[in-house]
Amino acid sequence: MEKKTYSHLDLDVYEEVLDNGLRVFIAPLDRHEAYAKITTLYGARTLEFKPPLKDEYVKIPAGTAHFLEHKMFAKEDGTDTMSLFQNNGAMSNAYTTAHVTSYYFMAPNKFYENLGYLLDLVTKPYYTKENVEKEKGIIDQEIKAGFDNPGEASYYATLLNTFHKIPYRYPVAGYPESIKKITPEILYDSYNTFYHPSNMVLTITGNVKPDEVIKFVKEYYAKFDYKKMDEIKVMTYDEPRTVFKKEEILYKDVTNNILENAYKVCLDDSPLDLFKTLTYVNIYLDAKFGSISKFNKACFENKNIISPIRYMMDSVDNYLFIDFDTEVLEVKEVFDKIYANINDKTFDEKDFDLILKNTIKSVILMTDSVNSINNSIDYQVRKYGNVCYDMYDIYKSLTYEECLKVINSLDFTNNTRTITRRAD
Repeated sequence: MEKKTYSHLDLDVYEEVLDNGLRVFIAPLDRHEAYAKITTLYGARTLEFKPPLKDEYVKIPAGTAHFLEHKMFAKEDGTDTMSLFQNNGAMSNAYTTAHVTSYYFMAPNKFYENLGYLLDLVTKPYYTKENVEKEKGIIDQEIKAGFDNPGEASYYATLLNTFHKIPYRYPVAGYPESIKKITPEILYDSYNTFYHPSNMVLTITGNVKPDEVIKFVKEYYAKFDYKKMDEIKVMTYDEPRTVFKKEEILYKDVTNNILENAYKVCLDDSPLDLFKTLTYVNIYLDAKFGSISKFNKACFENKNIISPIRYMMDSVDNYLFIDFDTEVLEVKEVFDKIYANINDKTFDEKDFDLILKNTIKSVILMTDSVNSINNSIDYQVRKYGNVCYDMYDIYKSLTYEECLKVINSLDFTNNTRTITRRAD
């Protein structure tokens, strides 16, 4: 194992790459509990790829990664995997995003028994025609419940209208019609391609001893004969800079109008690397729309705006997806206000300094939480390829002038609007 240390944070991480390619990160902490997560770098946005031993790309239905997550809990001997964790006093779950699928547990004791269950969960697939068909009914209800929810339906329409080709545009769970096409063969193609250890990351934080952990993990995987995996070939897309559709109106059972406003920003225009670019855009959005902003104060005083204007940001390929949502009595000029504010590329240096200080503070506080450290390591490996052990130094080096340079290099004009009105 190689010992790495976060700069200025008094936090050590032990790294090792197993012979099968699995990347393991262990951060021991003097805490009562331990947290373990195993993540495959495979999420809902990957719909075209070349499986091992096949010459052609396959195209799978939207929602396959999420469906696969559900079926990983099915075992040939009928074991209820969740009950194994529960009986050991562990909290466990799994989730699928556009980018990854993760399985995790947190427990105060019986760590190695729970870790064995976690590794069993992702190494022993069992898909049959019967259990796949049964799962379709469960997920179909989950999908329909999402589309019946006005807020979720608005978000799904906004995703679809932002992107032309990148499958990020589809809901993580897919559509009722897409999951009907899923078969055991499709699931095994996806599993054999993306659940190979060389495409996975195991992150463990908390009350553990690194030497004992790595010994256990190596002995576990010694039971399996994983062949060397070639580089996974995933379809890339020539995505236009424009949004797919400028506006859509939905009609649902709502009391107030729901507004969704998404911005599609090409990252190729930034003069800096991804880490700094995302950090500066986050600071900018917080300064323009966050709790200390003039915009937020004006919205709070505007009786037409029923709920605060919230925003989220994600990056996919070489694009940023920035989404705003709120509820209003009348649509009026709310969209125009958001557009004017995000494109008025000026803000106070004092706000920059305050937000940056809070960002650095959150990095320091991260070391108090086994969850936060685990999630940070897992996210950085997925997003940047490695853990950013010098992130404290990077944050300390950020400047107001450089932030303005990045923001002024980016185009915040490409946007799509969704209005969800009451169906009379």
